[in-house]
Amino acid sequence: MKAIRFNVTIPRYVIGKAAEKIHPPLLWSGISCMSYKDVPEPELPGPEWVKLNTKLAGICGTDMSTITLHTSTYYEPFSSSPFTMGHEMVCTIAEVGSGVEGWQVGERVIVEPTLWCAPRGFAEEDWCEYCQRGEPNRCTNVASGDLAPGMSIGACADTGGSWSRVLTAHQSQLYRVPENVSDENALLVEPFACGLHAALQNMPADDEVVLIIGAGTIGLMQLAGLRAAGSKAKIIITARYPFQAEAAEKLGADDVLTGGDVYQQIAERTGGALYTPMIGKRVLKGGVDHTFECVGADSTLDDALRLTKAGGRVTIVGVPGLARGIDWTSIFDKELTVTASYIYHHAEQWQGEACATFEIALEMMASGGLDIGWMVSRRYPLEEYGQALSDFRDKKSNPLIKAVFEF
Repeated sequence: MKAIRFNVTIPRYVIGKAAEKIHPPLLWSGISCMSYKDVPEPELPGPEWVKLNTKLAGICGTDMSTITLHTSTYYEPFSSSPFTMGHEMVCTIAEVGSGVEGWQVGERVIVEPTLWCAPRGFAEEDWCEYCQRGEPNRCTNVASGDLAPGMSIGACADTGGSWSRVLTAHQSQLYRVPENVSDENALLVEPFACGLHAALQNMPADDEVVLIIGAGTIGLMQLAGLRAAGSKAKIIITARYPFQAEAAEKLGADDVLTGGDVYQQIAERTGGALYTPMIGKRVLKGGVDHTFECVGADSTLDDALRLTKAGGRVTIVGVPGLARGIDWTSIFDKELTVTASYIYHHAEQWQGEACATFEIALEMMASGGLDIGWMVSRRYPLEEYGQALSDFRDKKSNPLIKAVFEF
């Protein structure tokens, strides 16, 4: 079968870093770490695993950062190449292992891709302290156990990934899709869960002013997560393109900043005062109560600190690379609380119970309280991966929020 594979070696990495500067599409031409090739179907890693047929597979910013070699080498020990890419998916079960219970061939499922202690074959009494607490996003065993290293499906040589027709998943990773939930909504459970987790872990007060930096998929999911979790805070969001601004308004933003001087606009909306040093960026006294940074770029991380008022909170949701040029003085001067939110887990406090983030998202969709399937903007067959990746990079010419491969 055809699959999009990632194989990092030092020569390919060096070639890729040079290729990006010359002509970015060379990154997916096969001369760098990514390639489109024939591979055998993955075998079941164990009796508690299932084989899946992919219906839809999402393309996300993390995938593009991997392909363009912008991710930090911090993560390299926690992957195993060559691996098939893709961690967002809607699938049907094609085969069940002999130890699988409660799942049948033909069922429509989504997969929580995290390869925590259970998929890695650890008995429950041997799970790490975080998995025992229902926090598999913090699992310490992502490079050990019965599988090759890999934090998730789509970064592990043994599981396959959704950028192919067939992959495998452990039964603990499966979530049944209710009949009244569309494939498009189901596909977006994974990125929405990132925003929902950040919202539930860092819920602003209803009288606070919140700033979301970035209206890409993660920023929009952060907005959707806050509103779906019941936040009544005033939410301001920055958007680069008109289609992002329209999506933000539809999701419940109170104010969308689409251009101009963001510092001046935040100062005006919060009663803050701007000061300009002889050298360097401006300083804002005042600002928003809580900033969710959803881009992960050096400049936006720095902006998040500068635009948040004294005693405020900054939550980093976008995965940064090797951040440079960030002035941390704002943290000390304003006594900011800076936190990070990483994907999702199994112990969210929701309506008096501890629930998996995926469960909450599916429940919201099934009850009719959440519809984000319209954010799937464009579909591509896998063989048109070059066009898909080019379109995804060029948002100015291609107004798409979520691009997907369709099988």
